[in-house]
Amino acid sequence: MLEIKENIPLAPYTIYKIGGPARFFAEAKNAMELESAVRYAREKSVPFFIMGAGSNMLVSDRGFDGVAIRMAGGGVRGEGERLIADAGVMMARAVMEAARAGLAGFEWGVGVPGTVGGSVRGNAGCFGGEMKNIFESGEIFDTKKVSSFKFQAADCGFAYRDSIFKQHPEWVIVSATLRLKKGDQAAIQNEIRRITAERNAKQDIGTKSCGCIFKNPAWPESAKEKEELLREHPELAPFSERAHIPGSFLIDRAGMKGQCVGCVCVSGTHANFFINEGGATAADVCSLIARAKEKVAKLFGVTLQEEIQYIGF
Repeated sequence: MLEIKENIPLAPYTIYKIGGPARFFAEAKNAMELESAVRYAREKSVPFFIMGAGSNMLVSDRGFDGVAIRMAGGGVRGEGERLIADAGVMMARAVMEAARAGLAGFEWGVGVPGTVGGSVRGNAGCFGGEMKNIFESGEIFDTKKVSSFKFQAADCGFAYRDSIFKQHPEWVIVSATLRLKKGDQAAIQNEIRRITAERNAKQDIGTKSCGCIFKNPAWPESAKEKEELLREHPELAPFSERAHIPGSFLIDRAGMKGQCVGCVCVSGTHANFFINEGGATAADVCSLIARAKEKVAKLFGVTLQEEIQYIGF
C-alpha cells in the first residue's frame, strides 16, 4: 500500500542537497502506486510533480506545496537484444545489468547520474550516446486520464535534451524498453571502465551538484551569423563542426570558474557544474545562474538556457 507522508524535506532526495519540504511525499515503484499518488493529489486539490534521483533539479527554499512523487527502485532485465527497465531504476544499475546480459550500446549511460525514466524524458546523453538512439518503447501513465498506454520511439519527438514528455508533463514514463545489440561482455566492461575514468577526470563526481546547469547552446542558424561569431571569437573554432557549443567553455571564458554566491561555486574542473560547498540555498544557485547567463551573453552574445528543472518556484 502506498504511504503518503507529510512535510518531508526534499533536500535529502536531491543530489544538490538543497530545497525545502514537500507538503506531501510518496514513493511509487509502479503504475498502480503512481495512480494512487495522483488520485491523492486530486482529492487534496493540490499540484504534484514526479521526481527520480533528484539529479537534474533545483527545489525552492520554500519547498513544494503539493505532492512530491518519487519514482524509486523497480526492476531491470535483459530479454534477447532488449533491456526492460522500470522508470525508477538508476542508469548505472541499468548499464551494469545490460553488461551482465552481454548487451552493448548502452555503456555511455554509466555517465548519467539519474534514473531511466528521467533520462528518457530529458533525452539524456553523454560520451556520444543519447536515449533517443536506443529507446524502443515504453509504458506511459497519463495523469489526466489516470490510465496507462504504450508509446513508441517514433512518437517521442526526441531532440537535444528534449522530448514530447516535456511538452506533456501529464505523461509519466513508468517503464522503458531499450533496443541494444549483442556484444562481448569483456569488451563492454572495458568500455564502461574507460567512460567512468574519463568522466571522473572531467567532471566533479561525488560532489553536491545537479550535473550541467545549462544546455550546450546551438550555433546560430544563419551561416552569416555563425561566421561573424567565429570571426569575433576564433577560440570557438575547435567546436565549429559540432551542432552545439560546450556551455562549460563559454562559462569558463566568461571568467566564471571559481566564482561563488554564498556557498555555491562554479566548479574549477567543469564550469557547467555549480557545486554546493555546504549550506547553499536555492536562492544562491539562482543568483549564480543569473550571473553566468549575463556574463556569457555580454561576451559572446549567446543566451544560455537552463537544463535543470525548477521545482516550487
